Amino acid sequence: MLSQLIRYAPIISLIQANRPHRILEVGCGSQGLGRFLSRRFVGVDRGFSDYTAAPRHLNQWMCPVQATGAQLPFKSRSFDLVVLIDVLEHVPPQARLAVLAECNRVARGWIAIGFPCDAHAEDHDRDFHEWLGARSLAVPGWLHEHLEHPFPTIEEVSRVLSASATRMHVLDNAWLPAHRVLMRWEAIEPSARYSAALSDLLAPTAWDWKGHRVVTNLLRFALRPGWPLLRLLQHGPGYRKLIVVEKGGGGQRSDAAW
Repeated sequence: MLSQLIRYAPIISLIQANRPHRILEVGCGSQGLGRFLSRRFVGVDRGFSDYTAAPRHLNQWMCPVQATGAQLPFKSRSFDLVVLIDVLEHVPPQARLAVLAECNRVARGWIAIGFPCDAHAEDHDRDFHEWLGARSLAVPGWLHEHLEHPFPTIEEVSRVLSASATRMHVLDNAWLPAHRVLMRWEAIEPSARYSAALSDLLAPTAWDWKGHRVVTNLLRFALRPGWPLLRLLQHGPGYRKLIVVEKGGGGQRSDAAW
């Protein structure tokens, strides 16, 4: 989905600029960042089910580890980059500290934590829930969970991470007016399939030119240069905040425009 590609776009830019060797994504589901970037990574999740009861095909770039974010089965400072995207809002507020502390413990270079933030994002999700109900469309499981707890705050996250940070960046992600339109477009078939196809064509993944039809290859060739344009959606008011922490132990520090 395009909404998912936009979510991962700053993380992909960070990886491309700094080339961390060992990457961990916590709460990755069945695909994680491997859906949009051809890089090996370790993915941690409780079940990899993506809110379904059926087993899911796991991404080929992921080494899956079944565990919880509050008890990561890795040694301290094991990873150059730890990614936690759209996970904290699903965790009860009293349990978030343990997840953040574990991500901080196993990271030695960068930590990237993204989450819906502020009253604007909460209003969006309530409006989206009502919009789906008015059209008798299924409400996804993740949206139900978003409405159960207050969203995390920048202060809540930075309080845990600031002590070990050499630098901390707070970025907007998913310009809210565009995010509102995109989520409604993706909620209706066949728009969801079109969105998934567009994200595949734009994403900087390895591309099997021989395995696709000529028309698909031409679309990939034409659309792939548009990938940097997604940066236009990384400004406020954003649906999501992205906190990038540099701990100084993972390699070259970068001022790349994520």
